[in-house]
Amino acid sequence: MGAALLGLSMSAVSLSLLADGSQRPVGEYGGRSVTPTEIRVLDASVPAIVRIDRTTLAASALLLSSADAPVDPYGFAEPGDGTFWVLGGRGRFVYRFSAATGELVETRTLADPGQGIATLWDRVGIVAVRIQPGERLLLRLENGAFVPFSPLLSRPAPEITARLIRNLLRSGSGTSNEIPLWYTAGPARVFLLGRQGRTRSIPVPTFATPPRSSAQDPEPEAVLTYPVRDAFLREDGLWILSNQEGNRTPLESGASRARHAVLLRTGRPNRVVPLDREGRALLDADPRGLVVLFADGVVSRVALP
Repeated sequence: MGAALLGLSMSAVSLSLLADGSQRPVGEYGGRSVTPTEIRVLDASVPAIVRIDRTTLAASALLLSSADAPVDPYGFAEPGDGTFWVLGGRGRFVYRFSAATGELVETRTLADPGQGIATLWDRVGIVAVRIQPGERLLLRLENGAFVPFSPLLSRPAPEITARLIRNLLRSGSGTSNEIPLWYTAGPARVFLLGRQGRTRSIPVPTFATPPRSSAQDPEPEAVLTYPVRDAFLREDGLWILSNQEGNRTPLESGASRARHAVLLRTGRPNRVVPLDREGRALLDADPRGLVVLFADGVVSRVALP
């Protein structure tokens, strides 16, 4: 973003405009949170917290400064202590930045490297990197230490690369009672995490073709599908952003990704919203439509058909 490139000393700046008058795109998406008035997005390429008005989509950026290692695009947490918690150094550190100034407040070294960080209601949650099967994936900050919170366990796989891929766990936007979680690779299923750490599993639509079942495949990702890219839970239903579409995995040349959003509601047909280009994240949802961050970094409102 222009302010960071120009080296401005102020911590909060308006996002620069492109030639057509639209807001400058988000660079490297690193997670979002939603308040009653704004959407907050981590742009790890700056780094900054981009603040987007939920009504007008006007945006400004709070620059994050003074971290010793690059921040990771693995989410962020706001536990209500006046700071943003962000992972850095490929999950080895947690940085706390002032929500008022963007200045670094504290650096913590993690005993268990993190692959993700999120707000679990009023506390900080970490998704730990796991290689061995049967280990607890989700940790929550309790009395200054991260301790196991949910029964979700790491899954087995024949070798280390496949284990890392199979145990990538992501979180989306939730309600006062539940937060959606999903494994990036595997069956099309979302886990709704409750406030006490319990989960319930629900199947979700997929646009991915089932994988080939050949023992000759040299790459572990060749026998997996990647059905979900993002999830946004509301009281009236669960929105899913697709990930893989067709038979090519997301990293394969020519792959099609995230061209549909789907609303799941109990006792009602699914509502499918086609997207005109690849989506990256669902930033907001209401009965009128969606606010989508597209893969090109542009934030747009999408009307429901």
